[in-house]
Amino acid sequence: MRELFFNLAAKPEKSSGRMFSEKPCPLRTVFQRDRDRIIHSKAFRRLKFKSQVFFANTNDLYRTRLTHTIEVSQIARTIAFNLGLNLDLCEAISLSHDLGHPPFGHAGEEVLNELMLSAGGFNHNLQTLKIVTRLERQYSSFYGLNLTCETLEGIFKHNGPFDSMKEISNMLETEITFIGDPNLYPTLESQVASIADDIAYCSHDIFDAYESEILTLSDLRSSPFFSDFLIEKNDQQKNVPEDLMVAQACRDLIKELVNDVIEETKDKLNLFNRETISDKALFEKPIVSFSIDKNLKINNLKKFLFDNFYRSSVINVMRKKGEEVIIKLFKYYTKNSNSLPETLKENPHYFSFSDSEFRKLNLVADFISGMTDKYALDIYEKIRN
Repeated sequence: MRELFFNLAAKPEKSSGRMFSEKPCPLRTVFQRDRDRIIHSKAFRRLKFKSQVFFANTNDLYRTRLTHTIEVSQIARTIAFNLGLNLDLCEAISLSHDLGHPPFGHAGEEVLNELMLSAGGFNHNLQTLKIVTRLERQYSSFYGLNLTCETLEGIFKHNGPFDSMKEISNMLETEITFIGDPNLYPTLESQVASIADDIAYCSHDIFDAYESEILTLSDLRSSPFFSDFLIEKNDQQKNVPEDLMVAQACRDLIKELVNDVIEETKDKLNLFNRETISDKALFEKPIVSFSIDKNLKINNLKKFLFDNFYRSSVINVMRKKGEEVIIKLFKYYTKNSNSLPETLKENPHYFSFSDSEFRKLNLVADFISGMTDKYALDIYEKIRN
Protein backbone atom coordinates (compact mmCIF):
# COMPACT_ATOMS: atom_id res chain seq x y z
CA MET A 1 0.00 0.00 0.00
CA ARG A 2 1.35 3.42 -0.95
CA GLU A 3 2.19 5.75 1.90
CA LEU A 4 2.78 9.25 0.64
CA PHE A 5 5.22 11.80 2.01
CA PHE A 6 4.31 14.71 -0.29
CA ASN A 7 5.35 17.29 2.30
CA LEU A 8 8.91 15.93 2.26
CA ALA A 9 9.14 15.78 -1.53
CA ALA A 10 11.05 18.39 -3.52
CA LYS A 11 8.67 21.08 -4.79
CA PRO A 12 9.41 22.58 -8.21
CA GLU A 13 7.84 25.88 -7.18
CA LYS A 14 10.23 26.03 -4.21
CA SER A 15 13.35 25.19 -6.19
CA SER A 16 16.51 27.09 -5.28
CA GLY A 17 16.70 28.02 -8.94
CA ARG A 18 19.38 27.94 -11.63
CA MET A 19 22.82 29.52 -11.80
CA PHE A 20 21.60 31.67 -14.70
CA SER A 21 18.13 33.14 -14.37
CA GLU A 22 15.56 32.02 -16.96
CA LYS A 23 11.92 32.71 -17.66
CA PRO A 24 9.61 29.93 -16.42
CA CYS A 25 8.16 27.51 -18.95
CA PRO A 26 4.33 27.48 -19.10
CA LEU A 27 4.24 23.79 -20.09
CA ARG A 28 6.79 22.14 -17.80
CA THR A 29 8.06 22.34 -14.22
CA VAL A 30 11.70 23.20 -13.59
CA PHE A 31 12.53 19.55 -12.89
CA GLN A 32 10.81 18.40 -16.08
CA ARG A 33 12.93 20.89 -18.00
CA ASP A 34 16.06 19.50 -16.33
CA ARG A 35 15.12 15.99 -17.40
CA ASP A 36 14.47 17.08 -20.97
CA ARG A 37 17.75 19.01 -21.23
CA ILE A 38 19.66 15.96 -20.04
CA ILE A 39 17.95 13.63 -22.53
CA HIS A 40 18.71 16.02 -25.42
CA SER A 41 22.36 16.53 -24.46
CA LYS A 42 25.31 15.17 -26.42
CA ALA A 43 26.72 13.61 -23.25
CA PHE A 44 23.54 11.55 -22.83
CA ARG A 45 23.67 10.28 -26.42
CA ARG A 46 27.27 9.18 -25.95
CA LEU A 47 26.22 6.79 -23.18
CA LYS A 48 24.93 4.44 -25.88
CA PHE A 49 28.51 3.66 -26.86
CA LYS A 50 30.13 3.59 -23.41
CA SER A 51 30.87 0.44 -21.41
CA GLN A 52 28.85 -0.76 -18.49
CA VAL A 53 30.96 -3.89 -17.92
CA PHE A 54 31.62 -5.14 -21.45
CA PHE A 55 33.01 -2.89 -24.19
CA ALA A 56 30.04 -1.18 -25.80
CA ASN A 57 30.61 -2.92 -29.16
CA THR A 58 31.05 -6.44 -27.71
CA ASN A 59 27.48 -7.68 -28.07
CA ASP A 60 24.29 -5.85 -29.02
CA LEU A 61 22.40 -7.35 -26.06
CA TYR A 62 24.78 -6.54 -23.19
CA ARG A 63 24.02 -3.47 -21.14
CA THR A 64 25.70 -0.22 -22.08
CA ARG A 65 25.99 2.84 -19.90
CA LEU A 66 22.80 4.13 -21.58
CA THR A 67 20.61 1.07 -20.98
CA HIS A 68 21.88 0.94 -17.40
CA THR A 69 20.88 4.58 -16.96
CA ILE A 70 17.37 3.93 -18.30
CA GLU A 71 16.95 0.98 -15.93
CA VAL A 72 18.09 3.10 -12.98
CA SER A 73 15.53 5.74 -13.93
CA GLN A 74 12.71 3.18 -14.13
CA ILE A 75 13.51 1.70 -10.71
CA ALA A 76 13.91 5.15 -9.15
CA ARG A 77 10.52 6.28 -10.46
CA THR A 78 8.83 3.21 -8.96
CA ILE A 79 10.34 3.86 -5.54
CA ALA A 80 9.59 7.60 -5.69
CA PHE A 81 5.99 6.99 -6.79
CA ASN A 82 5.35 4.70 -3.82
CA LEU A 83 6.78 7.24 -1.39
CA GLY A 84 5.02 10.25 -2.88
CA LEU A 85 8.28 11.94 -3.88
CA ASN A 86 8.94 14.08 -6.94
CA LEU A 87 9.20 11.72 -9.93
CA ASP A 88 10.59 14.34 -12.31
CA LEU A 89 13.52 15.28 -10.08
CA CYS A 90 14.19 11.59 -9.42
CA GLU A 91 14.24 10.94 -13.15
CA ALA A 92 16.48 13.92 -13.94
CA ILE A 93 19.09 12.82 -11.40
CA SER A 94 18.91 9.17 -12.51
CA LEU A 95 19.33 10.04 -16.19
CA SER A 96 22.32 12.29 -15.51
CA HIS A 97 24.17 10.27 -12.87
CA ASP A 98 26.66 8.61 -15.26
CA LEU A 99 27.23 11.37 -17.83
CA GLY A 100 30.79 11.85 -16.57
CA HIS A 101 31.89 8.24 -16.96
CA PRO A 102 34.88 7.87 -19.30
CA PRO A 103 35.10 5.06 -21.87
CA PHE A 104 35.74 1.49 -20.66
CA GLY A 105 33.72 1.71 -17.46
CA HIS A 106 35.30 1.75 -14.01
CA ALA A 107 38.64 0.60 -15.42
CA GLY A 108 38.70 3.78 -17.50
CA GLU A 109 37.88 5.92 -14.48
CA GLU A 110 40.52 4.29 -12.29
CA VAL A 111 43.37 4.73 -14.76
CA LEU A 112 42.32 8.29 -15.62
CA ASN A 113 42.30 9.12 -11.92
CA GLU A 114 45.87 7.83 -11.59
CA LEU A 115 47.00 9.84 -14.61
CA MET A 116 45.38 12.98 -13.15
CA LEU A 117 46.69 12.74 -9.58
CA SER A 118 48.98 15.75 -10.05
CA ALA A 119 45.98 17.82 -11.19
CA GLY A 120 43.37 16.82 -8.63
CA GLY A 121 42.50 13.31 -9.82
CA PHE A 122 39.39 12.22 -11.69
CA ASN A 123 35.96 11.43 -10.25
CA HIS A 124 33.05 10.66 -12.57
CA ASN A 125 30.48 12.35 -10.30
CA LEU A 126 32.47 15.59 -10.30
CA GLN A 127 33.03 15.17 -14.04
CA THR A 128 29.26 14.90 -14.54
CA LEU A 129 28.85 18.13 -12.60
CA LYS A 130 31.49 19.76 -14.80
CA ILE A 131 29.76 18.54 -17.97
CA VAL A 132 26.34 19.92 -17.04
CA THR A 133 27.70 23.25 -15.78
CA ARG A 134 30.72 24.00 -17.98
CA LEU A 135 31.40 21.62 -20.86
CA GLU A 136 28.12 20.80 -22.61
CA ARG A 137 27.40 23.43 -25.26
CA GLN A 138 23.75 23.73 -26.30
CA TYR A 139 22.83 27.34 -25.52
CA SER A 140 24.18 30.65 -26.76
CA SER A 141 23.81 32.49 -23.44
CA PHE A 142 25.65 30.05 -21.17
CA TYR A 143 27.83 26.94 -21.07
CA GLY A 144 26.38 23.77 -19.58
CA LEU A 145 22.70 22.90 -19.24
CA ASN A 146 21.86 25.38 -16.45
CA LEU A 147 20.09 22.74 -14.37
CA THR A 148 18.36 23.48 -11.08
CA CYS A 149 20.24 23.46 -7.79
CA GLU A 150 18.37 20.30 -6.74
CA THR A 151 19.45 18.30 -9.79
CA LEU A 152 23.03 19.55 -9.47
CA GLU A 153 23.07 18.49 -5.82
CA GLY A 154 21.82 15.03 -6.78
CA ILE A 155 24.65 14.71 -9.31
CA PHE A 156 27.30 16.05 -6.93
CA LYS A 157 26.23 13.88 -3.97
CA HIS A 158 25.30 10.73 -5.88
CA ASN A 159 27.44 8.71 -3.47
CA GLY A 160 26.54 10.84 -0.45
CA PRO A 161 28.08 13.92 1.17
CA PHE A 162 31.70 14.95 0.73
CA ASP A 163 33.35 14.75 4.16
CA SER A 164 36.22 16.99 3.18
CA MET A 165 36.51 19.88 0.77
CA LYS A 166 39.87 18.35 -0.20
CA GLU A 167 37.88 15.77 -2.16
CA ILE A 168 36.41 18.52 -4.31
CA SER A 169 38.22 20.06 -7.25
CA ASN A 170 38.77 23.80 -6.78
CA MET A 171 37.65 24.17 -10.41
CA LEU A 172 34.05 23.69 -9.25
CA GLU A 173 33.97 26.09 -6.31
CA THR A 174 31.26 28.25 -7.89
CA GLU A 175 28.99 25.26 -8.42
CA ILE A 176 29.59 23.86 -4.92
CA THR A 177 28.82 27.23 -3.35
CA PHE A 178 25.58 27.38 -5.35
CA ILE A 179 24.59 23.83 -4.32
CA GLY A 180 25.19 24.41 -0.61
CA ASP A 181 26.62 22.43 2.30
CA PRO A 182 28.61 19.44 0.94
CA ASN A 183 28.37 17.70 4.33
CA LEU A 184 24.59 17.23 4.29
CA TYR A 185 22.79 14.40 2.52
CA PRO A 186 20.91 15.41 -0.64
CA THR A 187 17.16 15.38 -1.27
CA LEU A 188 15.18 12.18 -0.80
CA GLU A 189 14.83 12.04 -4.58
CA SER A 190 18.60 12.01 -4.95
CA GLN A 191 18.92 9.24 -2.38
CA VAL A 192 16.32 7.23 -4.30
CA ALA A 193 18.30 7.63 -7.54
CA SER A 194 21.46 6.44 -5.79
CA ILE A 195 19.94 3.28 -4.33
CA ALA A 196 18.16 2.54 -7.63
CA ASP A 197 21.64 2.54 -9.21
CA ASP A 198 22.70 -0.25 -6.83
CA ILE A 199 19.58 -2.30 -7.53
CA ALA A 200 19.89 -1.91 -11.29
CA TYR A 201 23.52 -2.86 -11.72
CA CYS A 202 23.40 -5.84 -9.35
CA SER A 203 20.44 -7.37 -11.18
CA HIS A 204 21.43 -6.65 -14.77
CA ASP A 205 25.10 -7.50 -14.27
CA ILE A 206 24.04 -10.95 -13.06
CA PHE A 207 22.05 -11.47 -16.24
CA ASP A 208 24.84 -10.19 -18.50
CA ALA A 209 27.34 -12.41 -16.68
CA TYR A 210 25.07 -15.38 -17.36
CA GLU A 211 24.39 -14.41 -20.99
CA SER A 212 28.12 -14.10 -21.63
CA GLU A 213 28.67 -17.55 -20.09
CA ILE A 214 31.19 -16.13 -17.64
CA LEU A 215 28.84 -17.34 -14.89
CA THR A 216 26.83 -20.53 -15.29
CA LEU A 217 23.54 -21.48 -13.69
CA SER A 218 25.54 -23.64 -11.31
CA ASP A 219 27.63 -20.58 -10.32
CA LEU A 220 24.48 -18.56 -9.71
CA ARG A 221 22.97 -21.33 -7.61
CA SER A 222 25.97 -21.03 -5.31
CA SER A 223 25.86 -17.22 -5.18
CA PRO A 224 24.87 -15.45 -1.95
CA PHE A 225 21.34 -14.01 -1.90
CA PHE A 226 20.59 -14.41 -5.63
CA SER A 227 20.46 -18.19 -5.24
CA ASP A 228 17.34 -17.71 -3.09
CA PHE A 229 15.46 -16.63 -6.22
CA LEU A 230 16.52 -19.66 -8.26
CA ILE A 231 14.79 -22.18 -6.01
CA GLU A 232 12.14 -24.08 -7.95
CA LYS A 233 8.95 -23.44 -6.02
CA ASN A 234 6.89 -26.10 -7.77
CA ASP A 235 7.17 -28.93 -10.29
CA GLN A 236 6.01 -26.70 -13.14
CA GLN A 237 9.14 -24.54 -12.80
CA LYS A 238 11.37 -27.55 -13.40
CA ASN A 239 10.47 -27.40 -17.09
CA VAL A 240 11.27 -23.69 -17.49
CA PRO A 241 14.25 -23.04 -19.83
CA GLU A 242 17.40 -22.07 -17.99
CA ASP A 243 17.68 -18.55 -19.42
CA LEU A 244 14.07 -17.73 -18.52
CA MET A 245 14.66 -19.01 -15.00
CA VAL A 246 17.59 -16.61 -14.60
CA ALA A 247 15.59 -13.74 -16.11
CA GLN A 248 12.72 -14.39 -13.69
CA ALA A 249 15.13 -14.55 -10.76
CA CYS A 250 16.58 -11.16 -11.77
CA ARG A 251 13.08 -9.67 -11.84
CA ASP A 252 12.31 -11.19 -8.44
CA LEU A 253 15.54 -9.75 -7.05
CA ILE A 254 14.56 -6.27 -8.22
CA LYS A 255 11.06 -6.59 -6.73
CA GLU A 256 12.47 -7.80 -3.41
CA LEU A 257 14.96 -4.94 -3.16
CA VAL A 258 12.51 -2.26 -4.30
CA ASN A 259 9.93 -3.40 -1.74
CA ASP A 260 12.58 -3.49 0.97
CA VAL A 261 13.74 0.07 0.23
CA ILE A 262 10.16 1.37 0.21
CA GLU A 263 9.24 -0.26 3.53
CA GLU A 264 12.50 0.64 5.27
CA THR A 265 12.28 4.25 4.09
CA LYS A 266 8.63 4.53 5.19
CA ASP A 267 9.60 3.38 8.68
CA LYS A 268 12.36 5.99 8.90
CA LEU A 269 10.22 8.83 7.55
CA ASN A 270 7.41 8.01 9.97
CA LEU A 271 9.79 8.75 12.85
CA PHE A 272 9.73 12.41 11.83
CA ASN A 273 6.92 14.76 12.73
CA ARG A 274 5.65 15.63 9.27
CA GLU A 275 4.42 19.04 10.37
CA THR A 276 7.53 20.27 12.17
CA ILE A 277 10.39 18.52 10.39
CA SER A 278 13.29 20.88 9.74
CA ASP A 279 15.21 20.68 6.50
CA LYS A 280 18.53 20.14 8.26
CA ALA A 281 17.27 17.29 10.46
CA LEU A 282 16.09 15.43 7.38
CA PHE A 283 19.48 15.59 5.68
CA GLU A 284 21.94 14.91 8.52
CA LYS A 285 21.87 11.16 7.82
CA PRO A 286 20.71 8.89 4.99
CA ILE A 287 16.99 8.15 4.96
CA VAL A 288 16.48 6.07 1.81
CA SER A 289 18.13 2.72 2.43
CA PHE A 290 17.91 -1.05 2.52
CA SER A 291 17.03 -2.80 5.76
CA ILE A 292 20.02 -4.07 7.75
CA ASP A 293 19.35 -7.62 6.58
CA LYS A 294 19.06 -6.74 2.89
CA ASN A 295 22.04 -4.41 3.04
CA LEU A 296 24.20 -7.28 4.29
CA LYS A 297 22.86 -9.59 1.59
CA ILE A 298 23.33 -7.10 -1.24
CA ASN A 299 26.92 -6.42 -0.10
CA ASN A 300 27.64 -10.16 -0.17
CA LEU A 301 26.17 -10.34 -3.67
CA LYS A 302 28.32 -7.39 -4.81
CA LYS A 303 31.42 -9.16 -3.48
CA PHE A 304 30.43 -12.32 -5.35
CA LEU A 305 30.07 -10.33 -8.58
CA PHE A 306 33.37 -8.55 -8.01
CA ASP A 307 35.31 -11.78 -7.43
CA ASN A 308 33.63 -13.92 -10.07
CA PHE A 309 32.53 -11.50 -12.80
CA TYR A 310 34.19 -8.07 -12.68
CA ARG A 311 37.59 -9.70 -12.07
CA SER A 312 37.08 -12.72 -14.32
CA SER A 313 39.73 -13.44 -16.97
CA VAL A 314 37.40 -12.29 -19.78
CA ILE A 315 36.64 -8.94 -18.15
CA ASN A 316 40.26 -8.48 -17.06
CA VAL A 317 41.39 -8.67 -20.69
CA MET A 318 38.94 -5.87 -21.53
CA ARG A 319 40.02 -3.85 -18.49
CA LYS A 320 43.68 -4.07 -19.48
CA LYS A 321 42.89 -3.08 -23.06
CA GLY A 322 40.84 -0.11 -21.85
CA GLU A 323 43.63 0.99 -19.52
CA GLU A 324 46.19 0.66 -22.32
CA VAL A 325 44.08 2.78 -24.67
CA ILE A 326 43.50 5.58 -22.15
CA ILE A 327 47.17 5.70 -21.11
CA LYS A 328 48.23 5.91 -24.77
CA LEU A 329 45.70 8.66 -25.52
CA PHE A 330 46.64 10.61 -22.41
CA LYS A 331 50.34 10.54 -23.22
CA TYR A 332 49.71 11.48 -26.83
CA TYR A 333 47.47 14.47 -26.11
CA THR A 334 49.63 15.82 -23.29
CA LYS A 335 52.52 15.89 -25.76
CA ASN A 336 50.37 17.07 -28.66
CA SER A 337 47.81 19.36 -27.03
CA ASN A 338 47.47 21.28 -30.30
CA SER A 339 45.59 18.23 -31.61
CA LEU A 340 42.78 18.81 -29.10
CA PRO A 341 39.53 20.22 -30.58
CA GLU A 342 39.49 24.01 -30.87
CA THR A 343 35.93 24.13 -29.51
CA LEU A 344 37.18 22.57 -26.28
CA LYS A 345 40.25 24.78 -25.95
CA GLU A 346 38.12 27.89 -26.52
CA ASN A 347 35.86 27.09 -23.56
CA PRO A 348 36.26 29.96 -21.04
CA HIS A 349 36.26 27.37 -18.25
CA TYR A 350 39.99 26.82 -18.89
CA PHE A 351 40.95 30.51 -19.06
CA SER A 352 40.96 30.90 -15.27
CA PHE A 353 43.81 28.42 -14.76
CA SER A 354 47.09 30.24 -14.19
CA ASP A 355 49.07 26.98 -14.24
CA SER A 356 49.46 25.99 -17.89
CA GLU A 357 50.29 22.35 -17.07
CA PHE A 358 47.21 22.06 -14.86
CA ARG A 359 45.12 23.56 -17.66
CA LYS A 360 46.54 21.16 -20.24
CA LEU A 361 45.96 18.05 -18.10
CA ASN A 362 42.35 19.03 -17.48
CA LEU A 363 41.77 19.67 -21.16
CA VAL A 364 43.14 16.22 -21.99
CA ALA A 365 41.12 14.47 -19.26
CA ASP A 366 37.92 16.23 -20.30
CA PHE A 367 38.45 15.29 -23.93
CA ILE A 368 39.24 11.64 -23.22
CA SER A 369 36.45 11.18 -20.67
CA GLY A 370 33.95 12.43 -23.24
CA MET A 371 34.95 9.76 -25.76
CA THR A 372 32.87 6.67 -26.46
CA ASP A 373 34.56 3.26 -26.40
CA LYS A 374 34.54 3.09 -30.20
CA TYR A 375 35.93 6.59 -30.71
CA ALA A 376 38.70 5.99 -28.17
CA LEU A 377 39.67 2.72 -29.88
CA ASP A 378 39.62 4.37 -33.32
CA ILE A 379 41.89 7.23 -32.19
CA TYR A 380 44.15 4.75 -30.41
CA GLU A 381 44.63 2.75 -33.62
CA LYS A 382 45.39 5.91 -35.62
CA ILE A 383 47.98 7.02 -33.08
CA ARG A 384 49.53 3.57 -32.85
CA ASN A 385 49.86 3.29 -36.63
